Amino acid sequence: MKIKDIIGGTKKRRHRSSRFHRIKGKGIYDKHLSEAANSARIQHIEDLILWSGTQGGKKAIGILRQLESNPQSATIKWDGKPAIIFGRNDKGEFVLTDKSGFGASTYNGRVTNPKDLEAMLVGRKSDDPGRRVYASKMASLWPYFEGGVPEDFRGYVHGDLLYASPPTESKGKVTIKPNTTVYEVDAKSDLGKRMLQSKAGVVIHLMIDLEGNKSKAPQDKFGSTDLFVIPPITVTQAPDIDIPGLEKSEQFLQSNSQDIDKMLDIPAELKMKNFNDLMYKYINSKTKAGKLDELGSDFGQWITSQSDISEPKKNRIMQWLQQHEKGLVAIFQFVKQIQKIKNYVINQLDQQDGDVIAYTDGERGHEGYVVDKDYKLVNRDTFTRANSAGNN
Repeated sequence: MKIKDIIGGTKKRRHRSSRFHRIKGKGIYDKHLSEAANSARIQHIEDLILWSGTQGGKKAIGILRQLESNPQSATIKWDGKPAIIFGRNDKGEFVLTDKSGFGASTYNGRVTNPKDLEAMLVGRKSDDPGRRVYASKMASLWPYFEGGVPEDFRGYVHGDLLYASPPTESKGKVTIKPNTTVYEVDAKSDLGKRMLQSKAGVVIHLMIDLEGNKSKAPQDKFGSTDLFVIPPITVTQAPDIDIPGLEKSEQFLQSNSQDIDKMLDIPAELKMKNFNDLMYKYINSKTKAGKLDELGSDFGQWITSQSDISEPKKNRIMQWLQQHEKGLVAIFQFVKQIQKIKNYVINQLDQQDGDVIAYTDGERGHEGYVVDKDYKLVNRDTFTRANSAGNN
């Protein structure tokens, strides 16, 4: 891939400054960790190179190698809907809302009673015939969630709803479909038994304190007899990882490490602090468009099309891309290599038998897996794209 293909044929410009910073030790990786990387959001393993350069790439390879010898480090990433936020405000009042309500600025979306929750949800789409049914169902969950949050807790929990009514058993299975994936749980397993005892189920992702700071949420702090907080489900059998492909990516990373790290070592005076986030946003745009196979072919065109980037900044970015073409090409090539290997591993994990078997569009598989609670393996070209389309 040529740099002219990546930047979309833009004419090269000479950089205004000759003061280019070289790599000066390990501090580069701390410097380039963006807000996204430092947040509680679980990262796609192929994106680690965006935030931490070569070290991030090595981490991605290490995660894949780890699964071969320690598959128990991988847990199912549940696909729930809708995303909900619940907890207690500074007065100890219980709050149940959704992401829009939690972050609302023109109204108080952090409602403290079921009546207000129902009114808020209906008010957004009052002309939708099914909206009142949905709002009523959400309001009916209030006592279950309130009973699942300790009275002395202050702050909020962000999660996804998995089921809103007591599940039932059929042919030895407990079946739920919270979103696009159907989960079949062995009714005789501990998980299945607990589900049958509950009235609602939720998977929680993170905690948000009263100041808005995010952190990982402990699974055992929340829940009750009525509200089942679904625990991580581990993979017990090792997949047949394509080691030759992984070794090739490792060699590629090593041979291109200097160019990759120079690409990401952007001087502060260029005012491109969010460059890593722009690359991440670009990858997501290609995911949504179903064009991951073209990843990197039009990054420059994409940059110039963004209305929220000023023209002077666009010029600085394009100049930097032109001067670090080898690193830019290498980053996108590595991302595609890891995606290919990762998707193969996901397919192997999906075929393993266990207490939980999932199907998406009639095929074995689900959203993906979480490794070490911090990194995720999700097939962006299938599940993420389909899920994004369904949520539009």
